[in-house]
Amino acid sequence: MLLNRQMVFLYVTLAVSVGYLVTALSLGAPIAESGLTPAFFPILVGSAAIVFCSILILQALRAAPEAMPAAKLRSYTHLWVVVAIFVYIAAFKPLGYFLSSGLFVFALIVLFSNFEKLLLKAIISAVIVAAAFVMFQHLFGVRLPVLWG
Repeated sequence: MLLNRQMVFLYVTLAVSVGYLVTALSLGAPIAESGLTPAFFPILVGSAAIVFCSILILQALRAAPEAMPAAKLRSYTHLWVVVAIFVYIAAFKPLGYFLSSGLFVFALIVLFSNFEKLLLKAIISAVIVAAAFVMFQHLFGVRLPVLWG
């Protein structure tokens, strides 16, 4: 089906991603003679968002239409994600990068999956946060706040 709630969401996300990439491209070249510029990461994120959103749209278009159950339970995951983002923003500076980002990534993983294998999800969260720290601190030279000062 070309127009249902999921498809409309994907189309809007694709349009926003294209707008984001166009804006990011106006920041300048992503790589200069001295290395990466501040435009590199936004261009990378915008490009990845377009690619992944396009893949999701193609998968949804190829999938056979499913019969919707009459009494389907509503999921409020999208509202919990918004709440998690606001809590993350508020907690980022006082709690520091590691604690706030670790809890945020863990919460997102649990929100989009289930409550099984929590230890594995915590390890995955720690790896993601550590990789992002290395990328921002050492590759981009961005000083991130830490709990210990």
